This record gives sequence, C-alpha cells and structure tokens, in this order.
Amino acid sequence: MANVTILGAGAMGSALCTPLRNNGHNVNLWGTHLDTKIIDRLKEDNVHIKHKCALPEGIKYFYNEELEEAMKDADLIIMGIASVGLGSVFKKAIPYLKKGMTVGSVSKGYEYSTKDKDKIIILPDLLEELLPDDLKGNIDFVVVGGPCKAVEVVWECPNSVVYASKNIEAAKKMRSLLVTDKYNVEVSTDVIGTEICAAMKNAYSVGLGMAEGFKAKDGKENKNCKAALFTYAVAEMGVLTKAMGGSYASVIGQPGVGDLEITCEAGRNRLLGEVIGGGLLGSEAIKKMNDEDITVEGYPAIRFGYELYQKLQDEGKIKKGNMPFLETLYAILYKDEPCYPSIVKLLNTCSGFEYDI
Repeated sequence: MANVTILGAGAMGSALCTPLRNNGHNVNLWGTHLDTKIIDRLKEDNVHIKHKCALPEGIKYFYNEELEEAMKDADLIIMGIASVGLGSVFKKAIPYLKKGMTVGSVSKGYEYSTKDKDKIIILPDLLEELLPDDLKGNIDFVVVGGPCKAVEVVWECPNSVVYASKNIEAAKKMRSLLVTDKYNVEVSTDVIGTEICAAMKNAYSVGLGMAEGFKAKDGKENKNCKAALFTYAVAEMGVLTKAMGGSYASVIGQPGVGDLEITCEAGRNRLLGEVIGGGLLGSEAIKKMNDEDITVEGYPAIRFGYELYQKLQDEGKIKKGNMPFLETLYAILYKDEPCYPSIVKLLNTCSGFEYDI
C-alpha cells in the first residue's frame, strides 16, 4: 500500500483516484484555489461536479491552504494541474519533496525556460529546472500520454495509456501503483515524443474542429476534410518530434494518433475550432471562450508550437514549409486569417506533401 498525493482536483487528477483506490492505496486529493467548489462538493457527498458522479470511497480531500497536510508521508506525487499553472503549483510543493521521490504529471503543453526566456521547453524540463540544486537528479519525473478521457477512467471503461520517464524504473514503479484490468499502462523512455504529442494534439484538434464547424457554414458534413487534416496533423507531429529528438513510435502510438483521435471527438479544443469553422475570426472565437470562462489549451499550444517550429528552422532541424498545417492554424488564430479559404488552400498545399520523417 502506497501513499499518493494528487495535486489538482480537476478532471484528470481526480480521475486517477479511481485506479489508485481500486488498488488499495491511500489517496490525498488536493485542490488549488480554483478547485474550492469541487472540494466542497466532494467533502459533502463524494460527487465530483465535473464528472457528475461519485469518486471511490476513502479518498481524503484537502483545500488549497492545506498543502502541507496533503503532502505528508507521500510516496508518489501526481501533478494534475493545467499547464498554465503547473510551475507555480510545483514551486509550492517543492519544500515537501524528498530525494528518490517520483513525480508524475498529466499536464499537457509547453513553457518558456526559467533560465532562457526565449527557449521553449516541454513541461517535465520545466519541473526539473525548478528543483533546488540538492534535488536535481534526485527526483524522477513520469509523464502520461495517450487517449484518456478522464470521466471514462472514473467509469472504469477499458483504456490504454503510456507512462514515459528518462528512468524506466520510475515509469514501471508508477505503473505498478495504478495499472488495473481496465486502466492499462505501457511504459516508455520517450519523454520528448510523448510530451510533443500531448501538446500538439491539442493544437491540431482545434484545426480538426474547424472541419466540423464548416457544417454551420454550408450545411454539409465535411468528414473528408477532417480525415485529410488528421493525416496532416499526424505527419507534422512526426516532423516536430523527430526534430526534437523523440521517437516516431510515440507519434503513431497512443500518445500521438490515439490521443489525437479522442481529443478531436469532443472537448474545448474542438469547440474552439468549430466556432471558427462556423464563421468567427480567431480573435472573436477566443473572446467568446474567455467570456464563457473556457480555457482552451490548444490555443497557446499553437503559438508555442509555431515559435518552436521557427526556432528549429533557424537551427536547421526542420525544413521551411514542412509544417503547413501548423502555419495555417497560427495564421487563423493569431492573424485572423479567414478559416474556410485557408483550410481549402492548405489541402491543396499538402497534396503530395513530403513530410521527411
């Protein structure tokens, strides 16, 4: 029996309570200041307001100001924080970390390096940078990738994910605590590929949502368009992963193809794409999301991905023009280029495109 503390009481962090409790582990679920209403309801009747169902019995719930108590005696820490707040929450947790501890993360995205403000890095590298000198190299990070709709984990529907770590033994250790007959876990050392796919599938799901949104414009299904865009997305994730030193196996496996498929089926990234495909400009769509208090991780992922793509071109690691889908998304979201003609032009641009992977 292990003691596991999950930081972040949102959808995915709370979902992991299910396999952990099914395996008999002690689970502390801590909420940020944004999770107060979630913790209130969980303490009342164990129902999670996002999942609209009860979590397993026996979980201990903690408010934002109770971090020290939540971290007490933890063997494993899992970061269930959105990418925008990951660094700030991790800083608060650092005083309670111990040498040899494993830290898992379900966060998806990129950030700027704390050492070089112009350098874009994957999130586990951000966490490593934030560690004090005495803990650097003494904490193992494990990232989670693959198709994993949070509520289906709570429902105990069969699924398969990947745990990736530079230290494969850390990935295996975390796997041993969470794997069940319904929550299947593969392990990998390809942290780069797993993280690139985890971030970029959000970006490309915005684009796939645009094809779904065209129905509002012309009254017709655009499934052929969406399927073509799906192949371009996979190819470009491969281009970026290869340039960053990751494995193409992750791209065509659960972290890439698998996660992209489930993400473009529904959710906030697809919704943003749909309203743009239906006729709104990128800036209008983002304002609509902000007004409705909807955070879309694919939006900053497009910008970060585009900036990374430009940097890798300068370094000679990616050929200019080898990521036309990403270029198109950036133009639509950040330059207010009209969506429909831009996607039509993209499909012509990509015909016979040599992806060089």
